[in-house]
Amino acid sequence: MKSSQFNILIVDDNSHNRRILASVLSRERTYSLTLVSSGLTALEAVKRENIDLILLDIMMPEMDGFQVAENLKTIDKGRTIPVIFITADTSSDSVTRAFKKGGVDYITKPFNAEELIARVNVHAKLKQFQDELKEKNKLLESKRILLLNEVNKKTEEIDNISTALITALESANKLNDTDTGNHIKRVSKYAAVLAKKVSDDYDFIRKIEMYASLHDVGKVGIPDSILKNPGIFTLEEKEEMKKHVLYGGQMLAYPGIPKMAANIARYHHEKWDGTGYAASLKGNNIPLEARIVALADVYDALGTKRVYKEAFSEDKM
Repeated sequence: MKSSQFNILIVDDNSHNRRILASVLSRERTYSLTLVSSGLTALEAVKRENIDLILLDIMMPEMDGFQVAENLKTIDKGRTIPVIFITADTSSDSVTRAFKKGGVDYITKPFNAEELIARVNVHAKLKQFQDELKEKNKLLESKRILLLNEVNKKTEEIDNISTALITALESANKLNDTDTGNHIKRVSKYAAVLAKKVSDDYDFIRKIEMYASLHDVGKVGIPDSILKNPGIFTLEEKEEMKKHVLYGGQMLAYPGIPKMAANIARYHHEKWDGTGYAASLKGNNIPLEARIVALADVYDALGTKRVYKEAFSEDKM
């Protein structure tokens, strides 16, 4: 320990006792010593200087050692300073009270010089270790905050990229299926409302709204002759149209794309009783996000006018 790093405050109203303590501790050239004669000056020294350890007499006028220890707790710098009580009072009540006041050790007068040095060294090293640990924890916390900020930054960048890609896919879908372009946006909003009913997880709700817009992205693989047919589909055309869930699932089944997006595209035409397509899943085997988007999709389809039907009223839906 360097002198500039470890300062011991000796507090005793008796000048002879202060000199003896200073003389003994001066044998250890690692300590810087500050000597004061009263509790009040001790508290001022704590506020003014960087004190690492206090040797505190108990029986002093105006403010005794117990009062000094109590007042140390009101000073930010004083709360963590270890206090060793040094006193002629050998009563068990005094010892108990000293430790209750926050003392780390209790040495009675007259003391053995070698024992004093040994005990002071132990507490000095312990204080140094505690200070080093605090500094390391501060450094770790600083690094943790920097890392967290970096993670948040990267997450935001990924979200922005995802949003851009989704927007691009939405645009491609709209170009290929102009009749249901606005349907895509409405389904996203409806899906978000439904998601809030089943979960209070903000991230889940946000992603549902984001990826619901891709539920029909597989329609880019459907021929225009079928996709833009204003009439009723033939059986063959209907089967071809059903393939859009397979195309959509395949388009989104790549590393880095959240599984939720692929699930929505792949399973949003499944039905609870297993009569949906294309995997004929039942009940809870259908991913929750796909069930939510399926309801939003059907709700919007029923309430929207198409060339082959009128829009249903709210009562009829």
